[in-house]
Amino acid sequence: MQKDLRQFHHLVRQWASDVPIGTNVYLGCDFLNYAIIIMDMQLTATIEKMPYERPPGFQGLE
Repeated sequence: MQKDLRQFHHLVRQWASDVPIGTNVYLGCDFLNYAIIIMDMQLTATIEKMPYERPPGFQGLE
């Protein structure tokens, strides 16, 4: 999923480079860019957290 997200992020950055700065389209691409960055950060944090997660009751601990 991260691979697809990063490809889409690259595409959005290309769109933003093709439109004049300050237009509504540019602002929309800018907000979309930030949303993609946040989503990528959340995916990365989830992936890094996975090996450390323990199910409830693991080794008798609640």
